Amino acid sequence: MPFLYHPLVVHFPVALWLTSFLFDLLFVFKKESFFSTVSRYLIGLGVLAAGVAIVSGFVDYIPLVREGIGQAFVDRHNIHGLLAYATTVLYAGLFATRWRWPRMPRPLSLSGAIVGAVLISATGYLGGEIRRVM
Repeated sequence: MPFLYHPLVVHFPVALWLTSFLFDLLFVFKKESFFSTVSRYLIGLGVLAAGVAIVSGFVDYIPLVREGIGQAFVDRHNIHGLLAYATTVLYAGLFATRWRWPRMPRPLSLSGAIVGAVLISATGYLGGEIRRVM
């Protein structure tokens, strides 16, 4: 089996985005702009890390296909990939919105953070399940 880069880097967007959610919760309870700012930067770093994870996934895919990975693995990963792309798009939109509108109403900001945290948690869980069956 070739050396795979994707499993090494895919944890970074998950960790950054879940940490941003914690800072969003701190912002709701403490009402200090520091927490909102840190959350926004963590989301931006997560979007960059997601780009690296996506590229590394395509780089890893080519040697895996040459080795004859099973179609069931490919099908399962396609479903997971769609969820991962949707999560990345959501967080990219959340980052752009918060950058342009730093004083977004808290309920709107928190609802986006909750949806993002649920999506990235589901994505991370499914990714772990895929790795387990490999």
